[in-house]
Amino acid sequence: MSKRLCTKFDATNLQAKPLMTINTAAALKHFKQYDPVMAGLLERALTARYPIAVPRPKPEEQYFGSIVSSIISQQISTKAADAVRGRVLAFLGEFTPQAALEADFDDLKACGLSNQKTKYIKHNAQVWHNIPVGDFKQMTDGEVITELTRLYGIGRWTAEMFLMFSLARPDVFSFGDLGLMNSLYKHYNYRPHYVRKVARTVEAWSPHRTAASLALWHTVDNGPVLL
Repeated sequence: MSKRLCTKFDATNLQAKPLMTINTAAALKHFKQYDPVMAGLLERALTARYPIAVPRPKPEEQYFGSIVSSIISQQISTKAADAVRGRVLAFLGEFTPQAALEADFDDLKACGLSNQKTKYIKHNAQVWHNIPVGDFKQMTDGEVITELTRLYGIGRWTAEMFLMFSLARPDVFSFGDLGLMNSLYKHYNYRPHYVRKVARTVEAWSPHRTAASLALWHTVDNGPVLL
């Protein structure tokens, strides 16, 4: 899982109503017109021996599982997260709020969770009914982020990963993802203090910033797990 990076800018247009699908063909056409560097990155990512996996929208009943998976993955390696996730799923039987609510705290923790992560999962199961997940498909990206960050242990970066990999929103870029930023710096010969150049470059990818993110992740080893 890519690490988070704090920055002082955010060029994401949160208020625009999102497109409903990630269209790599349309993205490639857009990049060829506005950004040949990104066009090359996406084309290579699409035609590689192991090409990028394009996210598809998940059904609503899987949303809670995505949140649980994201909490499990925080601050541990992908391999360790996979092992803990498997044990938690085997213990719960299914990733649902009800299963998490009914689980004994100590038994859940014994699956390999920290005390804090166990608290996050239990609390979020308790308040999940207050999150309007049934409206997520009609909400803007910003509205979904606002709702998700009400949950314990869920920050902006995790909410942005949810937008990309659970809702398959096509125009998301996370300035807080270290893997994305390092890949961008490398391929555009930018430095971290090139704030305006970075912001203009990312803005030019709109409305296909998710495709650009996938292409950038494809060039590094620490791309995110599909939540």
